Amino acid sequence: MLDGIRYLLTTPQAIIYEIATALLYPVLFIEVIALAWAVFELGSFTWEALRRRGRRSLRAMDEVTTRAALLLADGKSEGALTEMRRLPGRGWVRTFFAEAEGADWHERTRLLKRLTDLESRVSKTLERTRILVRLGPMLGLMGTLIPISPALIGLAKGDVQTLSDNLVVAFSTTVIGLLIGGLGYVVSTVRDRWYGLDVSDIEYALDRVEEHLQ
Repeated sequence: MLDGIRYLLTTPQAIIYEIATALLYPVLFIEVIALAWAVFELGSFTWEALRRRGRRSLRAMDEVTTRAALLLADGKSEGALTEMRRLPGRGWVRTFFAEAEGADWHERTRLLKRLTDLESRVSKTLERTRILVRLGPMLGLMGTLIPISPALIGLAKGDVQTLSDNLVVAFSTTVIGLLIGGLGYVVSTVRDRWYGLDVSDIEYALDRVEEHLQ
C-alpha cells in the first residue's frame, strides 16, 4: 500500500489518470439525470404548446383595454382588473393579471415592480433548459474522453474486449450528451420567443390603458 501511495505521489500523471477514471460513474449518473430532466422539459414544453394554440389578436386586446380604462375612469378598479383578465393572451399574460390584486393594482410603480418580477421569473424558467444546452455536450465530452484511456491501454495489451467495452461507453455518452443539448436548445429557443411576446403584450396592454386614462 505504501508503495502505491509513493508511486502516486511521485507520478503526477498517475494521479490525474486515477481522478479522471473515478469521475466516469458520477458523469454517467449525472448524464442520466440530465436526460430525464430534458425529457421532462420536453413534455412540459409540449403541454405548454398545446395550451398556446390560437392566434394573437391586437384588436381584441384593444377592445379589452378600452373597456378596462373606462372602468378605471369611473373608479371601478376591481371591474377593470376583471376585464384585464379577459385579455386574449396566453401564458405569462394570463398569469400577470391573474396574480394582480387590490384596488391599487393599476398604480404605475406597482405595475413596474410586478413586471420586473415577472421578467425575473421568465428568465428563471428559461435557465432550466439553457443549462441543459451547455451541460449535455459537456457531460457527453467527459463521458467520451474518460473511457478512451482504458480503451487505449486495452489496445496496447491486445485486450479487444476492454477496448470495445470502453468505446461503446464513449460513443454512447456522446450521443446522449448531444441529444440533451439539442432538446434544451430547441425548447429554450421557442420559449424565448413565446415569453418575449408575452412580456411585449403585457407592456402593450398597460400602455393602452394608460393612454386612455390621459
